[in-house]
Amino acid sequence: MMRFLVPALAAVALAGCGRPLATTPSGERGAANDEASSAAVLVEEGRTFAEAGDALRAQQYFAASLKAGADERLVMPLLLRACIAQKNYRLAAEYAEASLAKHPTNARLRLLSGTIHGTLGETARARERLERAAKELPDDADAQFSVAISFRDDAADVFAADKYFRRYLALAPNGEHAEEARSSLMVEVQ
Repeated sequence: MMRFLVPALAAVALAGCGRPLATTPSGERGAANDEASSAAVLVEEGRTFAEAGDALRAQQYFAASLKAGADERLVMPLLLRACIAQKNYRLAAEYAEASLAKHPTNARLRLLSGTIHGTLGETARARERLERAAKELPDDADAQFSVAISFRDDAADVFAADKYFRRYLALAPNGEHAEEARSSLMVEVQ
């Protein structure tokens, strides 16, 4: 199921990676600008490490950037991707859950969270997250397919998977995964 994973516990103190905050005549606004600049530098360092294949260091920089005030909506996908690349699914689940608590309407994050919980063998939590995400993204063929795959592969529930494979095929009858979806149906569609 990890092939469909497409985002503040273990942040490491990164000495020397950000500029020290400078005071300016504008007071707090200057400090806020410096904090944003520092967060941006941390994000860019994280991207550099991610591109170099060092997911652990990338994860540390992304986590530090969040602590420095980076935009969570932009950094969380990068952070989760880094955790998943390390196969640190437990940490990815914790980050996803913390972010979901702040952004409970983020259906894509809920889908990812469900997938991660499925990978961890946490079937009940995965099922709740995935079913809700599928309802919130009813016209997203890829989301329906991801939920179907998770039910089929992670939860070994072909009955639940069938419903989502059928929804995928209704949305994308000639889609990238149509052949696999058809072959996974309990009764072949004619």
